[in-house]
Amino acid sequence: MPLTSRKCFIRPMTTFLAVAAALSVVWGGTPTASAATGCRVAYTVTDQWAGGFGASVTVTNLGDPISGWALTWSFTAGQTVTQAWNTALTQAGAQVRAGDAGYNAALATGASAAFGFNGSWNDTTNPIPESFALNGVTCTGATATPTPSATPTPTPSATPSPSASPSPTASPSPTAPGVIKGDGQPGDPNITYVGRWDSAHVPQWAGAYIRTSFTGTTVKIKQRSAVNIYVSIDGGADVFYAGVSGTVNLTPTPLRSGTHTLWVSYRSGDVVFQGLVLDGGASTVNIPAAPGKLVEFVGDSITAGYLSSKLAVSAYGWVLGERLGVRHTQIARAGYCLVAQEGCVGLSSQFFDLGSTGTVAWDFSRYQANAVVINLGTNDIGHHVTNAAFQAAYTTFLRNVRAKYPNAALFAMETFKKRYVAETKAAVAALNGSGDANVHYISTEGWLTTGTDYADGDGHPNDAGHIKIANRLAPIIAPKIGVTP
Repeated sequence: MPLTSRKCFIRPMTTFLAVAAALSVVWGGTPTASAATGCRVAYTVTDQWAGGFGASVTVTNLGDPISGWALTWSFTAGQTVTQAWNTALTQAGAQVRAGDAGYNAALATGASAAFGFNGSWNDTTNPIPESFALNGVTCTGATATPTPSATPTPTPSATPSPSASPSPTASPSPTAPGVIKGDGQPGDPNITYVGRWDSAHVPQWAGAYIRTSFTGTTVKIKQRSAVNIYVSIDGGADVFYAGVSGTVNLTPTPLRSGTHTLWVSYRSGDVVFQGLVLDGGASTVNIPAAPGKLVEFVGDSITAGYLSSKLAVSAYGWVLGERLGVRHTQIARAGYCLVAQEGCVGLSSQFFDLGSTGTVAWDFSRYQANAVVINLGTNDIGHHVTNAAFQAAYTTFLRNVRAKYPNAALFAMETFKKRYVAETKAAVAALNGSGDANVHYISTEGWLTTGTDYADGDGHPNDAGHIKIANRLAPIIAPKIGVTP
């Protein structure tokens, strides 16, 4: 029977881009000579725990428009779907059929449909499916125009038989079609630099990180001199490495053979990424691809995670980004203001630069944010910024951010100290009044409890406070960027 419930997830783990040959046309139908066919699938394991896991799937139609779809695949290690959303999903043995949910049935050329599910696994191996088919067409990332014969005869080698008995495998083959191998060096195209990094591979703001996938059983990172870093492998709990340098082993206990994910975030020290060292014959791979969505968080010490246990990595922006399964950046630094006055650095101008200091302009073509969440105004009052000056600066700042991110949803948060509330609302209203409806004010009334949710009484949230903020933001941000909260 169809499964249709929902669940939120915490950390992306494994993504697969399906690539194989496009050969038939319509699920259960007859090939048509004029119908171009083709599809692409991104499969992501978003969370994994003892006995269970969550996954999201995005299918993109590369062929002619279709008015109904069904995506099929086979599990190879006994996985069973227990819940699903945005799809009518059924499973028979290893074979899964995820059909459209009615409202998302139509897929124009280049259009995508996304759905998700929870499932059970054997606690040993949870390999991603080896291939997918959309309406019977095996997804390759390319298109084909089939030519029917008078009596079409399916060719077993062209379309895998759903009755076949696949052998369990720990991971997809790194030589599968579409897989790009890399060497782990700083210029490796399979290494994604999230946030603002300079040409020497140095992160310039809080919470910048790298992510990649690699084959083999071990991974090491090369560091010039002492550095403090957080590392997560295969979506596991992050591990803190303090004062390490040289070639640092990130897998003191070797991993199972297969494909693994890695992210590294720099906390302090000599924060120069000098590359990865992999097993002989191993490589980085472009599976999983980096999440497509990106949320940028702009603010002061609160956004930077000051006084939380892991600084930026335990701040609400990081927590929310991981929960939503999106890339996330924190353009934030302790003590910063909106308005540059009386020695306070103003993010109304510094935001547009590469780093938290200096005047090198940031190249906004490097990435485009889908949402920008701004939390500014706490520090300005201590530098005698008038209400009128704050409102004018905030209005201009929002307009300038909009110029850099034409399609992003912009959010202006009420500061937790309730400073410049009317002026922040007025800045949002000014943009709304000029025709920009994608700018939003966020009231934070009642979000945090003095003492309980703060590390210092009522100034800087503790870890629990940051989680509360992320939980409040999730249902506000997620619908605006098209993800599940």
